[in-house]
Amino acid sequence: MKKLTRFLSNLFLNETFIMTIVILNGIVIFLQCYYTSQDISFQRLAHLDSFFTVLFVFEAFVKIKSLTFKEYWSDKWNKWDFVITAITALSLIQYVFPNQFTETIGVISAIRTLRVLKLIRLMRFIPNLSSVVNSLKLAVRTSWVIIFAFLIIIFIISIVTCTIFRNIAPEYFANPFDSMYNTFRIFTVEGWYEIPNAITGGESSTVVMTLVRLYFSLILFFGGIIGMGLITSILVDAMAADNNDEVLRQIKSLKKELEKLNEKLDGKEKNDE
Repeated sequence: MKKLTRFLSNLFLNETFIMTIVILNGIVIFLQCYYTSQDISFQRLAHLDSFFTVLFVFEAFVKIKSLTFKEYWSDKWNKWDFVITAITALSLIQYVFPNQFTETIGVISAIRTLRVLKLIRLMRFIPNLSSVVNSLKLAVRTSWVIIFAFLIIIFIISIVTCTIFRNIAPEYFANPFDSMYNTFRIFTVEGWYEIPNAITGGESSTVVMTLVRLYFSLILFFGGIIGMGLITSILVDAMAADNNDEVLRQIKSLKKELEKLNEKLDGKEKNDE
């Protein structure tokens, strides 16, 4: 019995084994989307998903017992795992009370949709993920002014566009929110010519229609090509600068070590003389 307990504990502390479980659980969740809740295949897959939930509960128990709860909770990934496991484990009550509290069980079963969040656990196995996340945080922190200014520009253009084309193209600019959404679509080169063509009816003979096309072309050029390109370049430069700073720190540290080594060598030469 002790050997079995020790074997299971070591097994659930093995990251490769846990990653395999997460991947298999992801496949089960993926396959469930092909069926409705009334299908037998869906119900079988749901039982299998519940089995994986039990495994995740057991994993949390093993880790807490091995590390102590304080040490376990100090890790951010463990916090995420524990919260998602605790929420999804509520769906297991349907196996304890299959014929009672029908309405409550229905609500709890709906929580099962959160099981897809378990797949985020796969990110913990990505090499150097923390370094990438820290670089992204630094990039956003150093360029938030540009991003904020860009959002203000989107807001202003959306209001102007809504005011001008609200009655002409209500399907795109009926209100400021729809106008903001479709303005951002144009910034991402999505629908940048379908929208003006829908407004002009595909004709381009009048001066007004030409101005409409010119207006949306300018939005695309300054917002999509220049604006989005500028933000992208700033974010990339900030992330690269973070890596460069690390390299510079290593170079400075290496220079100090070389200086110390040279001082020792000079001291030995003087003693030999």
